[in-house]
Amino acid sequence: MGCHLNKNSKGIKILIPNMLTFVKISDKDGNNTIKPFYSLTEDEKKAYRDKNNNDVTFNNQKLVGFSIGHVFDMKDTNLSMDQINQELNPNMDDDRAKDIIDTFIKTIYKDGFKVEFKDLGHDTAKGYCDHAHKKIIVRKSLSNLMQMKVLIHEYGHALAHKHLENNNMEYQQHRNKYETEAESIAYVVSKYLGMQTTDYSLDYLYSWSKEKDFKEIDDSLGTIVNYSKRIIKNFEKLSNRELDFNNKSTLKI
Repeated sequence: MGCHLNKNSKGIKILIPNMLTFVKISDKDGNNTIKPFYSLTEDEKKAYRDKNNNDVTFNNQKLVGFSIGHVFDMKDTNLSMDQINQELNPNMDDDRAKDIIDTFIKTIYKDGFKVEFKDLGHDTAKGYCDHAHKKIIVRKSLSNLMQMKVLIHEYGHALAHKHLENNNMEYQQHRNKYETEAESIAYVVSKYLGMQTTDYSLDYLYSWSKEKDFKEIDDSLGTIVNYSKRIIKNFEKLSNRELDFNNKSTLKI
């Protein structure tokens, strides 16, 4: 955000988990070897980044220790609260978004979920998907365009991540992956509808995917493409049906 810490600022010390990435290397005889990423040769690293090469693939990540880090209060920076608020809650609006939201609410209902707009109080979340109760909750104080973007994001969770209904641990362990997928879906669908959410979505995607390696992101592309297409198809199907109904209901004199 282009800010810096004020002179003599003192942060709070915290423990930062250090994760080590392990990869699986397969030889021509079908034997597998597990090695930490840092020990790979240049050729092995090249094979690892090649999405068409399965000789070197991601295996898992393990916690190997902790290091000391520091966190600072916002008042310790040269940024004003207005600047911080603008970064966290950009002023996004579009008069067309309200009609799109109305259609999406009906589309989502056909997929078995209800939509509610609520005051989420001090919770920083702009919305969430409740798989257990088949609900999508959106913060009602958001602008129309942001509500639409959040609605599509949570719709993406509802469809693409239904396997998490009874497995919150899976979500917590791979939260970066699932948030990247949902926001990518929201970005693609919003772009298709001609709604400008790029500035917010790109910052959001960067924050969740910056620690991911190429193959992890590549593994999510199928999910992103398939569910973006499904949501667009569902939206257009209902939108065209309503347009056709309105045309037939119009009396021409």
